[in-house]
Amino acid sequence: MRSLKIARKSLQDEATDLLRAEIVHGRLAPGSTLTEIALAAQMGIGRGTVRSALFTLEADELVARLPYSSWHVAPLDAAVIWELYSLREALEQLAARIVVTRRAEAAPLLAAAFTDLVAAQGGPLEARVAADLGYHRALVEATAHGHLIRRYRALSHKLEWLYRWSEGHWPQREPLVGGHDALHRALMQGNAAEAMAAVAAHLADGLQQDLDGFHALAAQVEATPVR
Repeated sequence: MRSLKIARKSLQDEATDLLRAEIVHGRLAPGSTLTEIALAAQMGIGRGTVRSALFTLEADELVARLPYSSWHVAPLDAAVIWELYSLREALEQLAARIVVTRRAEAAPLLAAAFTDLVAAQGGPLEARVAADLGYHRALVEATAHGHLIRRYRALSHKLEWLYRWSEGHWPQREPLVGGHDALHRALMQGNAAEAMAAVAAHLADGLQQDLDGFHALAAQVEATPVR
């Protein structure tokens, strides 16, 4: 029987989760100003609780703060997109190198995650986000490397933020299965060099799509007459 225990959260944790969801889902746009007083009034909580939540989100790099000034949702630009992809590549290439040495343990996790990609292809955004990011999370967790898993989890909110923002502002990414097939085959075959190269190629494609989409969006905004 599954556990029926109710998770106990502090008010600060609930406020953090709510604000994180608003940012990750794009309801609070990159660069937008956040004021503690307004957020406290909207959420029906004290300003100190809001401030504590914002400090937590600052550690996640989802918000930024200027001294003696207001808070802002973290900016999203070409430099940020490149930094996220380059850091992600380093972590996932390390994961690929480890995974091929423990294929017996990793294969079932990767196979299940790939099945989720097949099921989500062409489906709604929520299913695609969960399956796509879930496959890469499975790659990392299949390493059983505690420090690597924790570092990747620390990056996961920003990866989801970028994924959702890109899906909402430029065309849908490549088909989930076709986009991951070469990567999956390389991981399952067990050659470290080929698996690491497949990670690099897969993420290079994603980076180029997101940069192209970002620049097209920026050009469209710049060309829009100010009313």
